[in-house]
Amino acid sequence: MAVITNYRMKRLLEAAEPISEARLPLDLRECAEGEWGRSSSGVLTPDGPPPSWTARLAGADPEELMKAELDVNDIRVDDEDLTGDPHTYLSKVVARGFLFAGSCLLRARNLPEAGDLRAVMSTGITEDFLIHGTTVKFFLRRGGLPKCFHDVEGYKIEGLAPISIDDLPVLGFET
Repeated sequence: MAVITNYRMKRLLEAAEPISEARLPLDLRECAEGEWGRSSSGVLTPDGPPPSWTARLAGADPEELMKAELDVNDIRVDDEDLTGDPHTYLSKVVARGFLFAGSCLLRARNLPEAGDLRAVMSTGITEDFLIHGTTVKFFLRRGGLPKCFHDVEGYKIEGLAPISIDDLPVLGFET
């Protein structure tokens, strides 16, 4: 089984340092080790309770719930310590992003919705990649992927990888 990525992320993954060698800065490590939170509408967040406004989404359609999760779970991968060497930046930040996403998914494996939980990792690849950086977004797949991820190859300026708990062994995680 292979991780689904667009062509750009596939190239980044091929050149990335091993995920096992990546290290998380304190803020990402605390988020990855925190408790998953849940609102009354079912919105999940990896680092404690979701914002109170998500409770108003109870009864919303699946696409609206996924959009809300993507909004509240848009986490920038801290990369300040990696920007000193632009030649190694992408290989290190991609490994860090996958380590963060995988650690959060692994911690969620006992949630009832674990099989539907997804992390989408995105890394900018244009000449201003140091500004764009890497983000990880989490959401529950509710009947499918959000419309914005139906065509991962449509993302021309970033590497993109929607991953699930099932992808973790391929990325080197023990599940």
